[in-house]
Amino acid sequence: MEKRTIETLSLDGGVLCLNFINTVHDRTVKEPFEYLSTYSCLVNWAAKVEILTTSGQKKLKSVAKDNQKKAGRALGVCIKAREVLYHLFWAIAKDESPDDKTQAAFNDLLEKAMSQLKIRIDVELEVSHEWKDKTGLIYPLYPILKSAYDLLTSGNLDRVKECGACGWLFLDQSKNRSRKWCSMESCGSNVKAKRYYHRHKKK
Repeated sequence: MEKRTIETLSLDGGVLCLNFINTVHDRTVKEPFEYLSTYSCLVNWAAKVEILTTSGQKKLKSVAKDNQKKAGRALGVCIKAREVLYHLFWAIAKDESPDDKTQAAFNDLLEKAMSQLKIRIDVELEVSHEWKDKTGLIYPLYPILKSAYDLLTSGNLDRVKECGACGWLFLDQSKNRSRKWCSMESCGSNVKAKRYYHRHKKK
């Protein structure tokens, strides 16, 4: 089996916030693999999904190296936020309303993130945004939370699904909304192979 690293981690969620939720594999087992085991892993993942530029990646690693305890706390905050997002969108994938505690936790996180957001409107009325502080250790979490808000208000929540094999969450962008797995190449193929094996084993 290929060694699991940030470099080999597939991005099958379809949107940033779901890809962040999927930095645990797999959620159906008792002891899932944690991709974000260190703050450096978080930074590498943020660079992989283009939250951070190469220079931004180096900057945050430098800040983390000089403030290891703060970096550890920042990682803890991000992991805790990831689990809030997981419970939020897992309920939605089940066609259920997230519980009040989860919604309250998400709103607290979103409020802090949005306080860092700046909107710019140019002469052609094109709207863009940027973040006030990209050097803070918690910065990678801000775009993720905005992504979650964007998904929640997109009108596409009926497309949020849970992989039937590994428990990852993904946005079903197929025309007939029939996607069952995070990836046909991995989970889909494995499920079909297991079904084939069990069918022929009984013969």
